[in-house]
Amino acid sequence: MAASIHELCANDAEAVRQFNARLAHAGVSFAFPAAPSELMQAETARDAPYQTAYVLADGSAVRGGYILKPERMFAGGEWVSAGNYQLPLSEGIIDRKYALVGLQLIKDALAREPRLYSLGMGGTARPLPQLLSRLGWAVSEVPFLFRIEHPGAFTREIRWLRHRTRLRILLDTAYRTGTLAGMVGFARARRRVFGPRVPATVSIDQVPELPSDIDDIFSRLRGDYGLLCDRTAAAMRRKLSPHDPKLVRLVLSRSGKPDGWIVLSLSRLSNHTQFGNMTLGCVVDGLAAAEDVDVLVAEACRRLEAGGCDLLVSNQSHPAWIAALRRQGFLRGPSNFILALSPALAAARAAVACAHFNRADGDGPINL
Repeated sequence: MAASIHELCANDAEAVRQFNARLAHAGVSFAFPAAPSELMQAETARDAPYQTAYVLADGSAVRGGYILKPERMFAGGEWVSAGNYQLPLSEGIIDRKYALVGLQLIKDALAREPRLYSLGMGGTARPLPQLLSRLGWAVSEVPFLFRIEHPGAFTREIRWLRHRTRLRILLDTAYRTGTLAGMVGFARARRRVFGPRVPATVSIDQVPELPSDIDDIFSRLRGDYGLLCDRTAAAMRRKLSPHDPKLVRLVLSRSGKPDGWIVLSLSRLSNHTQFGNMTLGCVVDGLAAAEDVDVLVAEACRRLEAGGCDLLVSNQSHPAWIAALRRQGFLRGPSNFILALSPALAAARAAVACAHFNRADGDGPINL
């Protein structure tokens, strides 16, 4: 029987569980959802994001699948429909007999939505970004920036550095000699003296969820950000759940009217693949005029520092946000957060000066 691709339904549950078991037996840590109820559901609000899963069936067996999250994007002065290509899994990664499954999944997704993006993927050397690049997608890194707060915890727990012998030796030497602590202390003192201050005409307040007024901010500023996903209130409430205890939302206001916002996360990690057992702070997302980004980022970092974070991190593609983080003492490190744009969406990207992608996009701030 020829392979076919269809929308995931309740009758696929056992076949998907068997598919996941075969992958797990071969050491694959990812698992495909076994039922539609495990996905982000559609809401009455027509423009809020949701997920639909598709599986490739070979007779009664499932050999692969992907999730498609339809999204609205703003590019070059207009709204465009787009989609986030999520969690593509193929039995071809463990059995060469199914090597073409990955290609079949991508072609099916493109037939449903030509303007696709994929985000994350673990690095440009991984199989998926390599395949997408060969198919003509625009593949690039979303810059990773970090700032050390507690040198001792950072030195002990930063696994992605400690796995490299030379870097581990350099790091341990810098810590034992006090060089690392001196650098961190000097940078902190410099920020306190020369860092931006919140103007008297501005207030920055923590809110339980982003208010509907941020729709006005999006309408006013979206052209400055070039290519970006929907950042209206309805979309952000779906992307960044108000029930997630790790997330902190700050709104910048003038005369009582919201004029910008930022979302940060504070996580106490346990045996994290890259960050071990550190307390991690992340600048997740935000939207503001260029002159307000510095103030918002500085305030977010002050709150994360006060929360006892050992390390602050962020992935940002927009130049204003990268510059603001650099002015707050962030350094640039190797990024495993990869952005791939299908040819149709890459053409829209080429028509604008910049793009705004970060940890709120794609799967959201998972693993942080």
